[in-house]
Parts: sequence; C-alpha cells; structure tokens
Amino acid sequence: MEMNGFMGGIYKAAEWIMRLAIVNLLWLGFTFAGLIVGGLFPATQAAFAICRQWIRGETDIPLFKTFLSYFKKDYWKVQRLGWILALIGFVLVVDVMFIYNHTNPYVTMLAMPILLLCLLYILTAVYAFTLFVHYEMPIFRLLKHAVLHVLVRPFLSIGMLITSFGISILMLRFPGVLPFFGVSVPVFLLMWFSHTGFVRNEEKQRSQAA
Repeated sequence: MEMNGFMGGIYKAAEWIMRLAIVNLLWLGFTFAGLIVGGLFPATQAAFAICRQWIRGETDIPLFKTFLSYFKKDYWKVQRLGWILALIGFVLVVDVMFIYNHTNPYVTMLAMPILLLCLLYILTAVYAFTLFVHYEMPIFRLLKHAVLHVLVRPFLSIGMLITSFGISILMLRFPGVLPFFGVSVPVFLLMWFSHTGFVRNEEKQRSQAA
C-alpha cells in the first residue's frame, strides 16, 4: 500500500537512504574483492550506472544483481579508461609537486596554469565515467567528449564540482557515515549533474535536426 503525506515522505527518504548505503557497501565490497587494483574502476562504473538508472526513474531494481552485472560489463574497457586517467593524474601530481617545490620564479609562474589543468582533469575524469555509462563509444572519443562537456558547460561543471566537494567536506565532519555514503552520495550527485547536461544536449540535437 502506497503511503502519502508526511509518512509517505519519511518512507521514501528511508528507501533512498537504504539504496545509497547498499550501493556504497557494494562499491567497497567489489573494490576490495578485486584487491583495489582490479576492482576500483569497474566498481565505480557500476555505481555510476546504477545511479543513472535511479535518475531515469528505474528505482525498483535488484541492487546486488544489477551491480554485479555492471561490474562485469565492459570490465576491461573501464579498466583501460581508469588507468589512462590514473596515469594522467599521476603526471599532473608530479608536475604540481615539482612546481610548488621549486624556487625559480619562471617555474613558479606555471602554478596557476597547472592548477587550472588539474581542475580540467578532475572534471574530465568525472565526465568520462558518466559518459561511459550513458553512451557507447571508444575510449579516446569518450575522453574527447568529456573535455568538450567541461568546456561547453563550464557553469554546470563547476556547480557539479562545488556541490560534490561541499557534500564530501560535510561527510568528513561525520566520518561515521563514510562507509555508507562516502562514495554513493557524491556519485549520485555527479551523475545527476552530468545526466542533466546530456539530456539538454540530446534535446538540442533533436531540435536542430527537426
């Protein structure tokens, strides 16, 4: 029996809390089951894929079975994507450490450009995973589209980053919630922002084609 009013709202909130907690625990379980190296990127992709289904109104899905299905789907493809992004991130971290530990004024002039590049990288990495679960395309084309999404929708991208960063900082103040919501809540927010941008692009393309 469907509940309405205040009790209905409480029930729906409890349902969402439970869903997010289960996905977070599944992400942890599958990540560590793959010894991190073999599980991190497929588990992250699975979390994004489930959040995409929720956003599209598909909330009544078996979570474990669906998570496992997404984890196994395109396993090696998402591993390649993840390690490409990890390598780029490693290079950027080395560059940042070099610049900020250098006293040469000509080198320190690169501090702001490298920080902007790091911001572009973070947003590109987020869009790469959200694009991965939304479209079927080769990895390098996907990365190109991820960069374009950052540049074409800068306010949406920055809003996405600020909101997720704020939620993450809030959760760090209450570390007891991290095992239950530390990944699932930011992933859901990032997917919601990204999905909004994807839908707008698709609507724009349809209107131009009409």
